[in-house]
Amino acid sequence: MAGGVLKTEKAIENHNIWREQHYLRFRWTPASVKTAVVAFIVFPTALYTAISYSSNRWTWNAKLKDQPLAG
Repeated sequence: MAGGVLKTEKAIENHNIWREQHYLRFRWTPASVKTAVVAFIVFPTALYTAISYSSNRWTWNAKLKDQPLAG
């Protein structure tokens, strides 16, 4: 066993305090609004569009060996 005394690092403690109390200092700035719009509106819409385009393009149900999958 090490048996030493645990030393606290001031920078790590400051980072933890900052991280735990960040919600108290949050403000809607133009940068945070842009990030929120991209993260919660643009990205999900693009993902939904891509998935629906590709899933509606192929029909796998009850296809035989010589029938095409594109439908």
